[in-house]
Amino acid sequence: MVPNNYIEFINDLKYFVKNKFILMDRIDDAVSRILRVKFTMGLFENPIADFSKVNEPHRDIAREAVRKSLVLLKNGKQGSEPVLPLPKRASKVLVAGSHADNLGYQCGGWTIGWQGFSGNANATAIVYLMGGHRH
Repeated sequence: MVPNNYIEFINDLKYFVKNKFILMDRIDDAVSRILRVKFTMGLFENPIADFSKVNEPHRDIAREAVRKSLVLLKNGKQGSEPVLPLPKRASKVLVAGSHADNLGYQCGGWTIGWQGFSGNANATAIVYLMGGHRH
């Protein structure tokens, strides 16, 4: 899954396998798992998604996945003083940092570009694919 420096990656991986830093069993296991998933999902027979089948129940599932995948890095200064859950009537919530107003960073990889991107230029497409809404 290395799009740019794949020749260097392949050479490095061969070196690591040859010198037993990475066992060939580990490579076989990883390849077997991904191929099994692709086979089970029918990606060899139908590799292109049919977006005409996307409907509101699919979007609801995508929205749920987005909600559940958000990560809290720290919940309060002390474990005994948690910040979450926030009060239902919290007057303000500050979202700060380089990702605060950057849908590309917030959505991460496997959206428009497989490694994601920075910016809001493709926000509509990303939010659509993720099943959410941009507010």
